[in-house]
Amino acid sequence: MSDLTPAERLTKLTTLREWLAWQLRDTERKIGELEQQTREPQSYISEQAIRDGHPLGVVIHRPDCGMIQRPATRLTAEQVRFALTKDAQHFTACDFCDPGSALGLT
Repeated sequence: MSDLTPAERLTKLTTLREWLAWQLRDTERKIGELEQQTREPQSYISEQAIRDGHPLGVVIHRPDCGMIQRPATRLTAEQVRFALTKDAQHFTACDFCDPGSALGLT
């Protein structure tokens, strides 16, 4: 069946078991990271418009977005849903952090 001695097979199988355990831990870590990324934030940030009448209007961000540059206020998820779906002429989702994706809008 096998040209390996029992001791050699044991060594190979032990190594395989360690590698599979590492693979499992790594996969669980990646799943945890992705679950964290896909959780809906509790609040969002609305950044003031550049000026009245600017085509972007108020820009909505996820709280950890690095693109926020102007004064901002917090919004709830429900407020963001309403703003992006019912009042889209005055509100825009940030292209960088895409808050609509966390809310299932895009």
